[in-house]
Parts: sequence; structure tokens; C-alpha cells
Amino acid sequence: MIKLYGFAVSNYYNMVKQTLEEKAISYEEISAIPSQGDEFKAKSPMGKVPCIETDHGFISETAAILDYLEESYPNPRLFPAEVFARSKVREIMRITELYIELPARRHFQHLFFSTPRNDAAFTEVKPILENGVSALSHLVKPAPFLCGAEMTYADIYAYHTFGYANAVTTKLYDWDIIAAIPGLKASLAAMAARPSTKRVDADQQAMMAARAKAK
Repeated sequence: MIKLYGFAVSNYYNMVKQTLEEKAISYEEISAIPSQGDEFKAKSPMGKVPCIETDHGFISETAAILDYLEESYPNPRLFPAEVFARSKVREIMRITELYIELPARRHFQHLFFSTPRNDAAFTEVKPILENGVSALSHLVKPAPFLCGAEMTYADIYAYHTFGYANAVTTKLYDWDIIAAIPGLKASLAAMAARPSTKRVDADQQAMMAARAKAK
């Protein structure tokens, strides 16, 4: 059985968790937070979550984990079979991560943990996000999912990226980046309606509520 290490508030953790749910792979969740301790770095060399434990050992980094799951459990397929279509899915995944998720993440401490605003990040992040939004506006072809009629990893990346990223942009820049990408709102709604998404979201919301209550 796959063991999934991390916590339900992490969007990267939820990308892996939703993949496990979509593929109906048996798994066990192991609560873990990022750590630079030797014991945890033996599982995840960068000390990050998520990571998974397989019969062959540990794998960290979300993209590598998803590749492992796709190749080990090919049904249902979440990458297209045709090589060009598969590459376009990967292109959207990379742009979503590099030019939406990672820049927006620079504001997470301020937005979600009430630390002082990073003024350098405030200036630097928006142009990167603008390029990412422009690129995705050209690339995605929602019908209803980002690459057509079938859900792919591009949708999993987008769903678990834009929730947090859009909270950043609406609060700090008064800018709804979901509305800025044609068809994205409908694609995210299609994702939200999936049973796998509802299970993952319910666990995420329960953990967020528990944390808020504990403050």
C-alpha cells in the first residue's frame, strides 16, 4: 500500500492525494510537516512534503510522484496517450507551477499567517503572474477541462493552485486571475464536482477549521 506523507492544507499534497483517489489506489495518510531533520530527509531529501513510500522506497517531489503513479497505475489515464497532447498537458502544468503557484507563494506567509507584507515581493510577483495568466489564456482550451473533454494532470495542478493563488491576487492586487483566463472558472467548477475533489476538499477544509479553532 502507498503511504502518503504530508498534511491536507498543502496544495501539493492534495495534488498527489487527488491522483490516488482518481486512480482508486489504496493508500494510507501519514501526518508529516516539512523538516530538515535527518529522519525525515531520509524519506524526502529536500525535507519537503509530500512524499510517498512505495514497496521500492520513498519518492519526493510532486511531479516525480505523479509520474510514478501514472506509470505504475495507468488506469484511468491522466496523461493523454498521444505524445503531443501529453506534452501540452505538461506544458500547462509547468507554467501553472512556475508562473502562478510559486510567485503567489511568496505572499502566503503574509496572507495566511498575518506576517508583514513583503514589499519587494509585492512589486516583483505581479509581472510574473501577468505572464503566467497570459500564457495560460493562450494554451488552455476548456471543454470542459483544460485540455478537452477528459480530466488530466493539468486540471489537478490548476485546481490545487488557483484556489490559493487567486486568494493572493484578489486580496493584494484586487485582481481575479481565475476570471482573467477564459474558461478557467468553468473548468475549475467541473473539477470541484468530481467525487475525488469533494473528498480531498472536505479533508482540507476540516484541517483548516481545526487549525483556526486551535489559534
